Amino acid sequence: MDRRLLFPAVAATVWAQQTSPVAAEAEKALRERVQQFYQLQTDEKYRQAESMVADDTKDDYYVSRKPKIKGFTIEKIEMSPDLMAAKVLIKARVLVLMMGAGAQVFEMPTPTTWKLEDGEWRWYITAEAKVSTPFGKINTNADKGGTTPRTKGEAPGGVEHPDLGALQGQISIDTTSVELTRNKRDQTVTITNGLPGPLDLRVDPHAEKIAGLSVKADKTHLESGQAGMIQFHLTGDKKLSDMVEIIAYPLNKVFDIQVNAK
Repeated sequence: MDRRLLFPAVAATVWAQQTSPVAAEAEKALRERVQQFYQLQTDEKYRQAESMVADDTKDDYYVSRKPKIKGFTIEKIEMSPDLMAAKVLIKARVLVLMMGAGAQVFEMPTPTTWKLEDGEWRWYITAEAKVSTPFGKINTNADKGGTTPRTKGEAPGGVEHPDLGALQGQISIDTTSVELTRNKRDQTVTITNGLPGPLDLRVDPHAEKIAGLSVKADKTHLESGQAGMIQFHLTGDKKLSDMVEIIAYPLNKVFDIQVNAK
């Protein structure tokens, strides 16, 4: 299956978290279901997982290629107020064939959607998610009487075998050097998404361990053409020299930012 289908690139809307015993039990049941579903995907036991797919998504599940999942974790669960639907953030390690780079493993934290159907939690994808990828929306041949996605030419090298270097080159940063002082405690670094589709930013957890420095992203999900600002703030008065990594998913583009404080 295409990873754009199994891991739809849609922004995770914040839904109210429930704290009642009923909500806790519903979340537990969902977590077990998600764990089972993605373990079957990892084990390439796709037919056994069919019963966990919603009726309105089964056709897509049947005809699409399945990604090579090398491992996964359930990062976050957000239940809807009525406990009838949920968004689950999955971090999966997926093997992708990249033009000029061979088979590469990408770690992709992406939200997935689930709903209760016939009393069971089932994975499903929305119409919007079916055509959304980091390379832009995939057009279909519906106007010609078919439903097969037209994937060629949507990205450098095509969506089937994208050119990793060309794609990563479309994600830019205005500077990779931050200089802070007691009189200039703040500096902002801007990362711009030049891809035709969305991407997500993650600040390396090491940044939280740098004494005297605060690093925050104003937004972590960037649609095509959007820019995100990484804010650096000097909280102490001691000198420091360290490196902060900003990673752009799902292309694994890493920006190393040298931070100095005098």
